[in-house]
Amino acid sequence: MSAGGVPRVGVMRRPERRAIAVLRAWAAGSDRLDRLWDELCDSIGEPRARSCLVAFFELRSLLDHHAWRIPVILDQDSDGFSEDELAIARFVMAAAEQRREVALAEAGFLVSPVAYLPMLHAAARFGLPLLCEDCRTRVFGRFGREKRKLDA
Repeated sequence: MSAGGVPRVGVMRRPERRAIAVLRAWAAGSDRLDRLWDELCDSIGEPRARSCLVAFFELRSLLDHHAWRIPVILDQDSDGFSEDELAIARFVMAAAEQRREVALAEAGFLVSPVAYLPMLHAAARFGLPLLCEDCRTRVFGRFGREKRKLDA
C-alpha cells in the first residue's frame, strides 16, 4: 500500500490497471491514446480494441455529464492511484463480470441515478475486452503479432 491507503500496482488485477491506464491516457492526450490504440490492437486485435475504446468514450461522456463531481485522474507516471480511479476500475470490472448489484452500488458513488444503466452497459462493453486481453496474456504470455494466427 502507498501512503493514504491507495494500492500500488501489485495489489490490483491487470484489467483494473489497464482500465486506469486508459483513463490516464485519455487525460494525457492524443499521443498517449495513439500508443494505447497500438497496444490494444496488438494484444486483442483491431475490432475488439475499437469496441473497447468506443465503449470507454461512451463511459467517459456519461461521467462528464452525470458525475457528482469531476473524477481525479492522476498523471501517467504517478506511483499510486486516486480513489476515483479505483472506484471507476472497480465499477468497470464489476460490470464486465456481470456482478450487477456491485456495479450499481459503485455507480451510486460516481454518477446520478439517471446514468446508472447506460454507465453499466458502457462499462461492461469497455471491461470485457480488458478481461479478454488479460486472459490471452495469461495463456500465451505477451500476446504479439505472431500469435494472432491462433485467432483465425
